[in-house]
Order: sequence, then structure tokens, then C-alpha cells
Amino acid sequence: MPAFVERYFFRLVGAIWLLAGLTILLISRDAIAAWKVGDPDDQMRMVQVRDWLAGQSWWDITQYRMNAPAGGDMHWSRLVDVPLGAVLIILTPFLGQSLAEQMTAAIVPLFTMGVIMAFYAAAARRIFGPIVALVATGLLVTIIPFTAQVIPMRIDHHGWQLACFAAALWALFDRETRFGSAVILGLACALWIEISVEGLPFAALLLGLAALRWIFSDQETTRSAVLPFPIALAAIAAGCFAFFAATESWSSPQYCDALSSVHVATLAAMAFVIFAGLRLHNGFSDRPKIYARLLLCGVSALAGAATLWSIAPQCAGDAFAGLDPLVREYWFDRGAEGLPLWALSREYIVQPLLYLFAGSGALLYLFITNGRLSKCDKTGLVILFVGLAVIGTSVSRTAVYSMVVANIFAAALLVNVFAKAEQRKSVLARMGLRVAAVLIAMPNLWGQALMDNIDKADARQAPERAAFNQTFEKQAAACQKASAAAALGALPKASIMAALDTNPAILQFTQHSVVASGHHRNQTAMADVIRTFTGSPTDAARIIVARKIRYVVICDGSFELALYADKAPDGFLSRLRAGQLPDWLTAKPDIGPFKIYEVQPLVSSGAAGSS
Repeated sequence: MPAFVERYFFRLVGAIWLLAGLTILLISRDAIAAWKVGDPDDQMRMVQVRDWLAGQSWWDITQYRMNAPAGGDMHWSRLVDVPLGAVLIILTPFLGQSLAEQMTAAIVPLFTMGVIMAFYAAAARRIFGPIVALVATGLLVTIIPFTAQVIPMRIDHHGWQLACFAAALWALFDRETRFGSAVILGLACALWIEISVEGLPFAALLLGLAALRWIFSDQETTRSAVLPFPIALAAIAAGCFAFFAATESWSSPQYCDALSSVHVATLAAMAFVIFAGLRLHNGFSDRPKIYARLLLCGVSALAGAATLWSIAPQCAGDAFAGLDPLVREYWFDRGAEGLPLWALSREYIVQPLLYLFAGSGALLYLFITNGRLSKCDKTGLVILFVGLAVIGTSVSRTAVYSMVVANIFAAALLVNVFAKAEQRKSVLARMGLRVAAVLIAMPNLWGQALMDNIDKADARQAPERAAFNQTFEKQAAACQKASAAAALGALPKASIMAALDTNPAILQFTQHSVVASGHHRNQTAMADVIRTFTGSPTDAARIIVARKIRYVVICDGSFELALYADKAPDGFLSRLRAGQLPDWLTAKPDIGPFKIYEVQPLVSSGAAGSS
């Protein structure tokens, strides 16, 4: 069996991907038909790709139908647009633009999942062998936060970040310390940072592990073992330079929330120190001692920190530190994905915590019982898992990385326990061991059952609240339908004031312009949207005049607008819902779930009336 699995390993991985992909396609068929995307970021991604293919410059990712007249400044990487654009170019002549976009949004995430699975399986095989790798790959799709990033219509960059992580993990655990793996480790981290600077702490963790291996590697190891960390560091510096040069204009303003020349300079300084130190140590001919390698890494880190602090000290802290307090309160703090796990409600933390507990238990078991792993590998896995857990606990959306690593540990435990169960004479003992292993390997199953029971108990204790939530969820589903947003195209082309989370759908399915979406570089425009709905009618009129708005559009199923109404019961939005229209606003017939209000020309000319 092991020989068969080893021989046909990637064919078997391909079969797992194909089966998983077809199953996900079948489950997602209604979402694909209804153009139901994961979130507004996916809608904005399609708008960005569409504008690029329509002639907007590769170097210009501004959204010109937002925040007129300057346009909305986006911080995304063009590289993620490439696979979407390539599939669109191929499909559009045969299907037409609309259907081609729909099929592209369905196909590309599954292709991304295939890339992730290939690297993930290869990484697990390097650590625990082919059988564990296949089990781990099969279990991967049961991790809900993972599958949520690769389902059809989920075309934002999160799936590609997971692909970079899987590639880096595979390269990191190359026991033969090959030159190519070091290069792939550095380039995978560089691509991750280019896609999102969220990859920086992960790159630091992965390269830190490579550095520890290099520092404490055997003194008698051949010259090839000297190279991996220095080469990986050089590769990430060169990769960041290449990706920055390929996607950014050197004359553009430099931001901390995306790969910039600051990051390139910092990494280049670190690599220079390492290679200069090795050169001073007679090149690579005489292997530096442990203390020399430790000193080199310490000086390299100091050089990087000094470069960062001298060029852009603001980039050493939180990229959202300068966020408008109003935007932070109403937008950033209500988004679960950017907050730490301890700040979230239970429905968001159960799955990550269960995987952390299961992964920790499985890792402890393997640490004690697994004879295949070296002490170096065991120590590396512990540091990796603890580091991923710390990062994931601090920023909830990144918890998925610790979960997919915990899945490998759980798969190894599952295979090990199933093998040991065969040695038990008692049928009950064999079955008990197997059931326990499956429960550890698939904590999402009993975790979801636990959550369902808790929700049912809550519904019994507060039936009115449960009924309200059910009604609101139905309204929310109506507001989020692509067909509902597309119906707004019946209005004359205009500038619209609507919720931040609604605006990407308006941009995707109509020709209208909007004020802002939930993308932080446009925080002034975002604050205007928030102030319009939470402020007085006079405040709203002032912003609407300045923004040259023709229509105000609201939907009762908007979570965002519900927050505005709750926090500002006397604000402009609450008065609209109560039927208290200012004299400069006229109600128009509803379009689907949307209520439409037209701004009167008197206000557009600058004379705002009272409520």
C-alpha cells in the first residue's frame, strides 16, 4: 500500500481535488447561478479586473466610479487579477462578457484550491509520509474557514495567500536542504507579501525557522547546508523587488498597507548583512561556527529594523493606526475578521479554538510517539504551530493557517491510531480508538453540533429575538442578491449614496457611481457615508451637496445600516425609516428590497432644507 501511494501520489491528490471540486460545484450551483459572492471584496475584485481589461492601466488600480472626482485609492495587488483576467480573455469570445465573468468567478477559486492542495500534500508528505499526506489533503476541505476561501465566486486574494503558505511550508521542510527549496521559500513569502502585507508576520516566522535550522545545523554538514537561510533571505528580498517593480510605480506614494520600497529596502539590508558577513568569513569555503551564524542573524535583524525606522517608522506599527476614529468604530471594529479571537462572539471562535486544541493534543502525541521525526523537525513543528496560533489569535481571519497545520497533525494521529487499533483484540477497544481519532481529526463536526445545540437553546430562551433574527436574515439575503443590485440599473446613471457594503455590488452590476466602499485608504469618503446616515438631516444635506449625490439608497436587510440606526436613533437614516423625509428628498418607488430617495435640484444647487 505505501509503495502504491508513493508511486501514484500526485495522481491521488489530483483525484481528491477533482472529487472535492465537483462536490463543491454541485453544492454551490445556486450561488453560481445567482452570482452570490463571498463578500463585497469579491465584487470589487471583479470590477477591478473588468476595468483593467477595458483599458485601465496595469499600474493604476484606482476605482474611478468611487469617491469622485479623485477616485477611490485601492491597495490591492494586480497579480491576483492575472488568473481572473486570463480566464476572462479566453471565455469572453465564446460566452459573452457577463456569462464569462460568472464562469471565471466559479472556476478560478477551484484552480486555486488545486494549487494549494498540491503544495499542501507535498509538504505533509515531507513531514509525515504519503499516507498521512493523502488523509490530510482529504480532510482539508472539511475545514470551513479554508473551504470558504476557495469556493466558487470567492475570487479575492485570500485563496492565493493560502497557496503561498502551502508552498513555503513545503520548501521549509526540505530535509535535504536543497538550493531550490530555499529559493521557493523566499519567493513564496515575497509573493505573499506582494498580495497582502498580512503575510509579513508569517514570512518572519517561516524565515525565522529557516534561520534557526541554519544556525544550529550540524557543523560537519556539507557546504550545501550553509546556503538555505541566506539564499531564502536573498530570494525574498529579490522577489519583493521584482514584484514591486512589476506592479507598482516607483513615483507613487508609499504606503505601509502594501508592499513598498520601504519593505524592499529593509529586506535588502538584511540580506546584504548576511552575505557580507559570510564573505568576510572567507566566502563559503570555511563553514562559520554557530556563534558566528547567530551573530550574523542578530546583526541582520538590527540592520533591517534600523532601515525601517530610518525610512518609515510609521510602518513598524499597526497599518490601521491612523484610521479615522469614526471609521474605526463603525467599520473596522464591526468586521470580525480583523479583530482578535477574544473580541469575537462564540460563533466565530468555536472552530478555530477546537482546531487549536485538537492540533495541540495531536502534536503532543506525535512529539512523544513518532520516531520518524528528528528532534529538529519536532522542535520546528512546535515553534511553527505556536507562532501560527499566536498570529491567528491576534487577527481572527489568519487563524485558518494554524487550522490547516493542525489538520496535518490530526491526520498523522488518525493514521497512527488506526494502525495501532488493529493490534487490539477487543472490538470495542478498536472501535473506541478509531472514533476518538476521527473526532480529533474532524473537530468541526462535533463543534458544529455543539453550536447548533447552543443556538437552539438560545432560541428557546428568547423566541422573539430568534424570530427577529430569522426575519432579518431573510431581508439580508434579499439585499445581497446580485439581481437586486442589478435592478438599480433602471435608475438614470447617477451618483448614489448607499451603505459601504452595498456599494461594490452597485459598481459591479450597474453604471452608477458611489461615494465609498469598505477599503480603508478612502477613509475620508467612508467617514462621509457614515456621517450621512448617522448625522442630522442638515449634516447629511451638506455631504450630499458636496458629493453631488442624486439618489439615496437604503435596504432594511443591511447589517451596516442596522448598526447606524442602532447607534444614532435620531440620525438621518432613522428618520428616513420613520418616514420623516427632509423637504429636499423625495421618495421614489422601491426597487426590489431597496428604498429609493431622489435628491431635489434645490439641494444640489446648495440650499439644503430642514427636516
